[in-house]
Amino acid sequence: MGTSGQPALIPTVAVPQGAFSGRLASTQTLPFLEETPPRPLYVFNVTLDYAGGNVHAQQRIEFANPTGQTISELKFNVPPARRPGAVTLRDVRLFGQSEPLSYDLSGTVLNVKLPAPFPPGKAIAITFDFTFRVPLQEITAGIGGDDTSRGAYSLICGHWYIMLAPYRNGVWDTPTYVPVGDPYTSELADHEANILAPEGVVIAAGGDEERIGRLWRYSLPKARVFAFAASTVYLTEAIQRDGITYIHYVYPEHRHLSPAVLDAAADAVRLFSQLYGPYPYRALRIVETDRQQGQEYSGLIGIGATLYAGYRGHGARHDLIATTVHEVAHQWWFNVVGSDQVRAPWLDEALARYGELRFYQEYHSADADWWFEHFILGRERGRLTGPIDLAIDEYADSRAYINAVYRRGLIFLNEVRKRIGTQTLDAALKDYYESYAYQQADQDRFFDALARHTTQDLSDLVRGFFARAVTLPCRISNNAQGCRQ
Repeated sequence: MGTSGQPALIPTVAVPQGAFSGRLASTQTLPFLEETPPRPLYVFNVTLDYAGGNVHAQQRIEFANPTGQTISELKFNVPPARRPGAVTLRDVRLFGQSEPLSYDLSGTVLNVKLPAPFPPGKAIAITFDFTFRVPLQEITAGIGGDDTSRGAYSLICGHWYIMLAPYRNGVWDTPTYVPVGDPYTSELADHEANILAPEGVVIAAGGDEERIGRLWRYSLPKARVFAFAASTVYLTEAIQRDGITYIHYVYPEHRHLSPAVLDAAADAVRLFSQLYGPYPYRALRIVETDRQQGQEYSGLIGIGATLYAGYRGHGARHDLIATTVHEVAHQWWFNVVGSDQVRAPWLDEALARYGELRFYQEYHSADADWWFEHFILGRERGRLTGPIDLAIDEYADSRAYINAVYRRGLIFLNEVRKRIGTQTLDAALKDYYESYAYQQADQDRFFDALARHTTQDLSDLVRGFFARAVTLPCRISNNAQGCRQ
């Protein structure tokens, strides 16, 4: 059992196909783990059929009862199951037990019934045997769509596995898929993976990597998600900076752009490490995908092939550079400092956008105004509307979501910066990072961090950008009635 930051790998037990009988295990007490892990541990044995786009996974999760009460049922999120028939769940059982468990997969929510009470303070391990077909890449106009997909030159598996649903505010968090933003939720966890790929297929994933022939092994502790990409055409370029290895997995026609992408990523990590706190891993992998957009994962970022188009390999006035920096910023705002990407997406997306602004101010000051005009104001200019604090399913479409969360979210932070000063905002964000690293933060915690560094009244700014009432700390609301001490 793994209970440290670098959990020990225990191979998942093989289970026969078609073993599910619908019966509950007969044991009257659960086989509890001898030690309670500090966070869930995921162990994957994956066989990849790259040509067919099929994944067979044997998965184990070790975890403590997250509810604080005795329960008899568990809930899991299964993102690929949002497509009917995409997932075939072959077996669910307590680790090492002979009898399968009763379960029900409804949409993307998996309910598993336990054969005996699961009290608080105890931990168990559950294994799953399943297959799924990686869908063909969707054509989307904006930000959203499956982050698990395949195209002509690669496939990416983002939120692809069975994920223990977070238990928050007395309920299991099982959001419904919407094709806007990041409709996923997960808890911080440790991950160990063995991926068996066909000859000639290159795998890229987050964490420490070891390769033994066709077997690719990864160890990724303290992360929000374990994602991997695969391709038969990837070429790799790597650099080392400040003890961190940066690897670019790129299609042959874009190989000449590797130096610019790697430099942008390394510069961004150096800057954010200085401003906020350390990057958490020894490697950062950047993979070209057949998607149209960028996507953040833990220790891994995906950059859509269309973002490479038209870039000449130098300078910062291009989507390729800005998107690389944005996804790197998510290693701080999403991966280390967690937030609710479904119900409060501004907390990670606007902060990642602010990371772009600070990158341009620091390394390409002559282009900072261009960045703001091109990426924030764009063609909309003064017509940007929409509150920044809605849930993803409350925006009419992807365009409304982008305008509000990405653009107006950055404008809000920039107005705060102008009012309190760049150094003060940077100090507050460093405080926010250090105070809530490897936790789940919310907007109250964000404003608390601000209030520890300024007494400027921000009430009018909040009213102008937020739809819902925000109870600000007294220090930054001019002691408004009902403010938080």
